[in-house]
Amino acid sequence: MGTLHITTIVLVTWITLSFGLAAAQTTVAIIEPLTKMQLISGIASAHNELVCSTWGNFHFLTFDGDIFQLPSTCNHILTSRCKASYEDFNIQMRREIRNGEATISKITLKLEGTVLELSKGLISVNGQPVKAPFAAGGVYIEILSSYISIKSTVGVTALWNEDDAFMMELDSKYKNQTCGLCGDFNGVPGYDEIIKDGVLLSPSDYGNLWKMDGPTERCEDEPVKEYENCGDENFCRQLFLGEAFSSCHSLVSVDVFVKACMEDLCQCNTTTESSCLCKTIAEYSHQCVHAGGRPQNWRTDLFCPKSCPNTMEYTECGSPCIDTCSNSERGEVCGEHCIDGCFCPPGTVWDDVTNSSCIPLSSCSCVHGGQIYQSGENYTASCRECTCSGGQWNCVYKDCPGTCSVSGGSHIITFDEKPYTFHGECSYVLAKECTGTDFTILGDLMKCGLSDSETCLKTVTLALSKGNKVIRVDSTGNVDVDRIYTQLPLFTAEVSIFKPSSFYIVIMASNSHLLLEIQLVPIMQVFITVDPAFQGQTCGLCGNFNNIQADDFTTAGGLREGTAVDFANTWKTRANCPDIQRTFENPCSLSTENEKYAQHWCSLLSDPSGVFARCHSEISPDTYKKSCIYDTCNCEKSEDCMCAALSSYAHACAAKGIILNGWRDAACKNYTVCPSSLVYSYEMTSCQRTCRSIGQNDYACSINFVPVDGCGCDSGTYMNENGVCVTANNCPCYDLNTVIQPGEIISKDGTTCTCKQGKLSCIGVLKVQECASPMTFFNCSSSAPGSTGSECQKSCQTLDMACISTGCVSGCVCPSGLVSDGKGGCISEDLCPCVHNGVNYQPGESVQDGCNTCTCKDRRWQCTSHQCRATCSIYGDGHYITFDEKRYMFNGNCEYALAQDFCSGSSTNGTFRVITENIPCGTKGTTCSKAIKLFIGSNELILSDGTYQVVQRSNGGEIPYQIRTMGNYLVVETYNGVMLIWDRKTTIYIVLSPEFNGNVCGLCGNFDGNANNDFTTRSQEVVIDPIKFGNSWKVSPSCPEAFAIQAPCTNNPYREAWAQKQCSIINSDTFAACHSQVEPSSYYSACVSDACACDSGGDCECFCTAVAAYAKACSAAGVCVQWRSPKICPLFCDYYNPPGECEWHYKPCGHTCMKTCRNPTGNCTMQTPALEGCYPECPEDLPLFDEDTMKCVAQGQCGCYVEMLRYEIGQSVPAKNNCQICECTSNGKVCKYDVNACTCQQNNTIYNSPNSTNNTTVYNTKAYNCICFYHTRNNNSNCNNHRSTSNDSNNHDRNDKHSSTKDNICATRNDDHSVFGNYCCRRNHYFPRKNNIANYDFSNHHYHSTRSNEHWAFHNSFC
Repeated sequence: MGTLHITTIVLVTWITLSFGLAAAQTTVAIIEPLTKMQLISGIASAHNELVCSTWGNFHFLTFDGDIFQLPSTCNHILTSRCKASYEDFNIQMRREIRNGEATISKITLKLEGTVLELSKGLISVNGQPVKAPFAAGGVYIEILSSYISIKSTVGVTALWNEDDAFMMELDSKYKNQTCGLCGDFNGVPGYDEIIKDGVLLSPSDYGNLWKMDGPTERCEDEPVKEYENCGDENFCRQLFLGEAFSSCHSLVSVDVFVKACMEDLCQCNTTTESSCLCKTIAEYSHQCVHAGGRPQNWRTDLFCPKSCPNTMEYTECGSPCIDTCSNSERGEVCGEHCIDGCFCPPGTVWDDVTNSSCIPLSSCSCVHGGQIYQSGENYTASCRECTCSGGQWNCVYKDCPGTCSVSGGSHIITFDEKPYTFHGECSYVLAKECTGTDFTILGDLMKCGLSDSETCLKTVTLALSKGNKVIRVDSTGNVDVDRIYTQLPLFTAEVSIFKPSSFYIVIMASNSHLLLEIQLVPIMQVFITVDPAFQGQTCGLCGNFNNIQADDFTTAGGLREGTAVDFANTWKTRANCPDIQRTFENPCSLSTENEKYAQHWCSLLSDPSGVFARCHSEISPDTYKKSCIYDTCNCEKSEDCMCAALSSYAHACAAKGIILNGWRDAACKNYTVCPSSLVYSYEMTSCQRTCRSIGQNDYACSINFVPVDGCGCDSGTYMNENGVCVTANNCPCYDLNTVIQPGEIISKDGTTCTCKQGKLSCIGVLKVQECASPMTFFNCSSSAPGSTGSECQKSCQTLDMACISTGCVSGCVCPSGLVSDGKGGCISEDLCPCVHNGVNYQPGESVQDGCNTCTCKDRRWQCTSHQCRATCSIYGDGHYITFDEKRYMFNGNCEYALAQDFCSGSSTNGTFRVITENIPCGTKGTTCSKAIKLFIGSNELILSDGTYQVVQRSNGGEIPYQIRTMGNYLVVETYNGVMLIWDRKTTIYIVLSPEFNGNVCGLCGNFDGNANNDFTTRSQEVVIDPIKFGNSWKVSPSCPEAFAIQAPCTNNPYREAWAQKQCSIINSDTFAACHSQVEPSSYYSACVSDACACDSGGDCECFCTAVAAYAKACSAAGVCVQWRSPKICPLFCDYYNPPGECEWHYKPCGHTCMKTCRNPTGNCTMQTPALEGCYPECPEDLPLFDEDTMKCVAQGQCGCYVEMLRYEIGQSVPAKNNCQICECTSNGKVCKYDVNACTCQQNNTIYNSPNSTNNTTVYNTKAYNCICFYHTRNNNSNCNNHRSTSNDSNNHDRNDKHSSTKDNICATRNDDHSVFGNYCCRRNHYFPRKNNIANYDFSNHHYHSTRSNEHWAFHNSFC
């Protein structure tokens, strides 16, 4: 007993020094009663029943509150879901004795197939060692202070201090389904756990029930030593009743911990420290936290001391969501309990850039390109200069030229960097100055293969100065200036034309500051660069150069088209060209060899360690790789098109100042060697020795001249247009001035012609052009030189375009005064219609463009100019469409900020946040967003598992909101202009009102109209890589970085054919009405990718979600598609119908706003988009839809709703005012006064009145002993009768330094409530001045607070 005596003396000394000192510094702070339950740090209080823990000297506390001591070093099952058909989790633990103390040696967690093993210094997942942070398979492991934290999507959370303490928390859905040392989780202590069949089991017998030996192990524990009459109960009780735990006393009973304390005093045989006892006190602190309390620091330098490294300090209740340089707002959205450990002092954040210490936020450094920049340092890149300031980049953007490219004969990237594909067969306006006549650039796109998708760029024409100067370059390199063949170089005051290499021709228009780089080898491509002065002044296939991608498909008529095909058709320059029809052909599906070849070589573009990698930080290779694969599969000469695609990316990189030297060493090396084919002859002649002479008359042969010597082609060979001698088989063919390469296929007058041995070999019936009246045929052969033919025939679409003729074209023309109607007829100009999405509209007709109405007048659309709402879409396997319509993919296993108006480092001026948690849905790292958190004002809405819950937080103002069910979707609508639409699975739509324009940030972009800056990171830097962008918006900086995922169909090639077949519905006639409104190609690609990725179950769900996303986009564009069928993604609406009734029906576009119990008026603040799903047709006698029961009901059957939570009739409803109880009736919520409902609150702890049926609660401080009483304003009883009155007084003498001589005071709140609780306090020493005291009159004992609407009165009555 001597040891015990010494320990007790040490502890008594500690109690005196620590608890006494803390109490001496405590002052009375009577807190205003809340109208709602306050949830500390956003966590619901009093949920200890979800927690099981073990700690210290073999102590265990079950879910149901039983405490026992099991001294064992055997392996035991702590908890397992054993009362169900499937075991979601199984958690086991083993202890060992180390240095005389019990410690946990191994923890094994099996979480839905993932096995975790924890031991000191080692974490393994499925047998492989890992390091925290780690995320995979629905399991997230991280280090929180001195703890290892494990979270699982199964609903299990665990915390281990790597020593003696291990705590688990289960989702409430597992209640009454568990077994193990932690009990059955049914809320009933003892029964069916420690008490079996009415018999109380000893801890060792109970432990044997759940002992789990290894295959060859037989573990036996030593007999437990019995202790009697040891341990000082009063001493132990005082440990837990100290001031540090004042917020815990009403939340967690100290009795079980007093018992554990007494056992520790008996059994811990150390004289130098009380670590065993420290661990029990620490456990009480942990339990207090889970009950909603906030324990204060109870450790001292003399007892249970803790030390911290660097600039950190120890805190008993610190936020585990640590603010860092990379995310200084982490704590604002924290949903975790506080924990003990080392934390940064207030006013500092953890420097996670250098991982060094706690520093002021203003001292945080920035990262760019893997390099660290200190605050104040800067870097300069293409078109921007950025300076680091407190962890944020402040960038100044310069006006830079815009570049548009036409590559591969069909792939166009606009000045605003919008990519699209168009297979044309006409001459098109690539770019022109729409507000002037400085320049016009035309491009001839022609069919050059057997399929409609094989098109090539054949000619580029530049017209300058109102068409007075016309320069034409064809794919062979021939240059005509004003119809005259011109040798290069050519330098004039107006234009410069030269060949910097054998691959390119460069045209520089000096006056227009226009640059054309025309690539000739291996195929023709063009890159157009315009001066920043032309911003917002261009039009054509290259867009309008206004930094807004979303409106690049705006036609000359003034309205934006829905698809690339309909947009490009409006920019034809020839009236007789037919409109191109959309095609959904995938060229790579035709040849497995071509696909493998394309994948191999085109993957060089995206190889992170390849020759193109240096450019990835400036230009994303994704678009170029996609075009490369398409062209390589599509072209007859695969290598030519592949090399052209690679060179397009290299050219774009060079424009950014990145020269990719040596890329041709990796591919296309043969283009660097030029063969010598010419021979020398003394009698060289060109007669019948040119390729042109094979198919056309050779006028040189009719001229007699003296033979000369020189270099030329040998007999039997022919010189082509490039000056190279070839055989007849390799000779091109000629159609007027157009050159057709050997083997090339063209369409000519209705026939298909192939170039063979220098001559065109045509199949098909020669189309003899017949002109319908009143058109007449114009024959260029009989016209005067310089005449213009059908190429200048005006149509309704080309009326405003100047004709740029590079040669007369025979064809049908309209009589003077008429224009072509595009259908083979002629009409007068005033009858020309407007065109939108391929449909003609007559003058006066209107269409809807978002929230604007457009009316046809004088061939142009006149539209209203309302700013519309914007929608961000997230669906399937990480597919994102931002508010500004930028598409990208991002996969990660963390929580990410989707959208918020807390931007630019401000955590105080915002109103909402949307956070999503990505959860794996495949074996290769693919993810689907499953859980959503919406922070709106002071409320947090958590959407997961198809349902939602509301958590009230302490920060933020009150913003009203509605929650309702709309078909398949749950819709949350707030009154500040935010709408969240969730399909209860993987699809999220966030709709924002125009007021948020340019004021949001996150994975959904910034809603400023410019998609090019949507990849703005949390540190305010614009990046190119979606992975880097997405990682910057992690909520927790310690969460593992996401990485690029290999194409799912590459990983699962056996699924690709099935995926393509299923997803072809998007391209089928089912959605034909939508194809002209919403481009289907990106949705089809996403569908195939998702169907391949979902390989661990739910593959049909992934497919259905992807198709539903396209259907939703169609619905938003005004096209309702009924695509579901009994075989394809059926919805079983009849499930909701009562027997014999037919109330529920499937509606592909649903209702807009229904009358429901939550919204009986049927009014919505924002227009809800049409949403598909099952809807009821409610009869007149049951007009309201009850979203909870999924039935139509009368008004009186709806129950009551408080904060969108439902209460049944007869059920108690939370009261807003103190001393009230409320009940739900058929007439709504009814409240009445009840003395037993009176409460007081101190330090977030609620105390009951002694008049209530609960026990009286006393609040003790060094200065006062306080008891909670109730007060009726109109009652004149004094404090002797447990009541007090106060006369409101607005003017009191200021007396900050007096101390009261009275011994007893009462405090009551005087405000608009007629009934409220108050404290009656007996004075012990003096009343210390609070910082917020404005006036204090000690003679009348009145106290005024600077807090608004508070008035406390202190009375001299005896309490």
